Amino acid sequence: MGRVLYVHTQALRAEGPHARRTFQMLGLLARAGHVVDVVTLPGGDAWPRGLAHRVYRTPPVPFARTLPPYGGGVRRAWATAAMGLAASALLLHGRYDAIHCADRSVRLGAALAWLFGKPLVFEWRTASGHDLALWAKRRGRRLLRSVGLVVADAPLPPTALRESGLQGRVATIPPLPAPSIRPLPPPPARPAGAAHPFRLAALSLSPDLDDLAALTDCLPRLLDRPTVRVAIAGGTPKAAERLRQALAARLPATAALEVRPAPTGAADFLGFVAGADLVFLPAAHGPLPPPELLDAMAARRAILAIRCPAYEGLLDASNAMLAPADARRVAAAVLAHLRHPSLCAEHACAAAETLARDRSEAAAAEALRRCYALALGRQGGEA
Repeated sequence: MGRVLYVHTQALRAEGPHARRTFQMLGLLARAGHVVDVVTLPGGDAWPRGLAHRVYRTPPVPFARTLPPYGGGVRRAWATAAMGLAASALLLHGRYDAIHCADRSVRLGAALAWLFGKPLVFEWRTASGHDLALWAKRRGRRLLRSVGLVVADAPLPPTALRESGLQGRVATIPPLPAPSIRPLPPPPARPAGAAHPFRLAALSLSPDLDDLAALTDCLPRLLDRPTVRVAIAGGTPKAAERLRQALAARLPATAALEVRPAPTGAADFLGFVAGADLVFLPAAHGPLPPPELLDAMAARRAILAIRCPAYEGLLDASNAMLAPADARRVAAAVLAHLRHPSLCAEHACAAAETLARDRSEAAAAEALRRCYALALGRQGGEA
C-alpha cells in the first residue's frame, strides 16, 4: 500500500468533466490499495465523502472558484504559489510515496517531486485539447525524466510513443461510467403493432443543442405516430427553452415532446433514461466516448448514435444502431426499432455486457496498481 499526495490545482467544480475523471482516478487509486490525500484550492464544491483519505485546502486565494483551468496571469501565479507552499508543508510532515497531478499542474508536480525526491505520476487528459506525444516532444528532458508514470485516458500510437520519450511509462486507463450507475431492467419487448408508447430519449452534447439537428429535423415524421414519445435533454436552461419553442411552432399541439436541461448527477441521468426504449446520441468530438454514452450503456439502455470515431470503439451492429447525420436515416433507424419488438431489449443487454467486459472498474484498478508499483520502484505485485 502506498500513500499518494494528489495535487489538484483547481477549486472543485463537482459537475465538470475534469471532476468526473478526478473522482474516477481517486476511486481507482483507493481500490488499488493506496491511501490518497488531496491538496486543492479553497472556494469550490464539497468533495464527496470517502473519495480521499483527507482533503487539504490552501489558504484563501482571491477568486479561486472562477480561476480558469488553463492560462497564466497574476491569479494563476498566486494560486500556484499557495499550492506549492501547502503541498510542501504536507510533504515535509507526512510520509508520501508519490505525487500525483493532472494536466497543466505537471510543472508544479515536477518541482515538488524534484525537491522532495518523490516519484511523479502525471495524469494526461485528452479533454485538454492537446496531443500527449507533441506535448512531450516540446518538454525538456529533465521534466520528462521526472515523470515516473503517465496515466493517459486514450492509447498513444506506438510510433508517437517512441518519439515522445515516454515509452515504457504510459498506462492507458480509459474513462469509465459513473460508479453510481446501476443497470436498469431492459426495455420491454413491444408486440408488433401494439399501441404501447415508444419512448425516445435524446441527449445533447452541446451547450446550444445544435448537435441534435438530424433528430429535430425528423421529429415531425416521428411524432406523427401517436405512440411515439420524445424527450430531449441537454444544453443550458435557456437553450432548452429556445429549442422547445422552436419545435412547438413546427409540431402539432398533440405531439408528445419534452425538452429539458441536461441531467445533473447520476440519479437525474437514471431518472431521465429509465423509461426510455431507445437513447439517441449525436456525434461526439474527439477520440473518447462521452460520459453520456458510457452511462447509458451501464444503465442498460438501447442506443441509436450518429456514427463517429468516438463511438466505434464500443458500439457496433451487435449492441447498438449507428446512423449517419441525416434526418431521413435517423428517422428510419428509430422506426426500425418500432418494427422489431425485441431489438431494444437485445441491444440494451448487449451494450451493458460490452461495457462490463471492456470498461471494468476492477480491471482498471488492477492495471493502475501494477503500473503504480513500477513507478514506485517496487517488485512483483506489492502495492
